[in-house]
Amino acid sequence: MKYHHGNLKENLIDLAFSECEQIGWENISLRNLSKKLNVSQTAPYRHFETKEDLLAEVAAKGFIKLKEGMDEGSDFLETGNAYINFALDFPNTYDLMLGTHLGHFGNYPNLAKAANSTFSDLTLDLKQHMLDLGNEDLSDKNVGEKAISIWALMHGMVGILRKTLVVEEGHGDIGDGIVIAKRIKDDLESFLAKTVDNILSN
Repeated sequence: MKYHHGNLKENLIDLAFSECEQIGWENISLRNLSKKLNVSQTAPYRHFETKEDLLAEVAAKGFIKLKEGMDEGSDFLETGNAYINFALDFPNTYDLMLGTHLGHFGNYPNLAKAANSTFSDLTLDLKQHMLDLGNEDLSDKNVGEKAISIWALMHGMVGILRKTLVVEEGHGDIGDGIVIAKRIKDDLESFLAKTVDNILSN
């Protein structure tokens, strides 16, 4: 990666985004980033008052990448699949985005904008999906509640599927959730279709 110090702010964000997956956001430091970028230790503070200000930009970049992946889907189920795949591909960034470390997103305008835009896209895609299915209640209240329910479903699936990545074998019986989750992972789109339809039918 070639760095241009005239774009130090962007370089810091890009490098921190990469470091987030390599070492975890907890271990990122402005001092180490400045060393890797070959700038003075004080240079990053011209753009970020605190480490949290930088992490907020990393999280914002994560929401932008997530939105881009979701936008590539041709239908709502592909959108949901893209969400889960992003979370599995960028687990540390995902945790920073959806965790509590950064507190209220209102303290970070760029992060709030990116997060709200992503959820807005999810809601609009869902509304179109409900319209295609002939759902008669397309009120903001109903669509919003359904969107939150489906978001909770996908967020929960992310946690379960991440567990399957670190568990090699299961017992193979109906009481083994890891075995069931591994089967679901192999046909994720089909599972999403069934569970989303269940949510929309209630």
